[in-house]
Amino acid sequence: MAVKKTSFYHTRNKIIPNEQQAADLLGVDVSEIKRMDKEGAPIMAERLLLLWDKKNINAPGWDGWIFSRGALVHKKIRWKPENLLNARREAERVTKLEAEIHQLYSLAGLFKITRKLLKR
Repeated sequence: MAVKKTSFYHTRNKIIPNEQQAADLLGVDVSEIKRMDKEGAPIMAERLLLLWDKKNINAPGWDGWIFSRGALVHKKIRWKPENLLNARREAERVTKLEAEIHQLYSLAGLFKITRKLLKR
């Protein structure tokens, strides 16, 4: 027979599946989290999880962005730190490639390409 889960369990499991992280957030130990999962929790514990879940970013240019579960969210797209770092690396790579293309299309670049083609 399956044990019925409390609303606290469902809320916690959706927001912070890791029991240790939930315990750290609520300032209790893991055994207390397990007890609250089975028996229920004070309404403030569940509300604290819900408040922690979605933080609006009130700064110019960040309209529509929220911070939720360790990621930035905009229009249902989650941006985790590794995604942002990869996007930054890709932007730097594109900038370098654009600089190389710009050099190739300069007069000196065209002479360099012409010399290489004539040597063949």
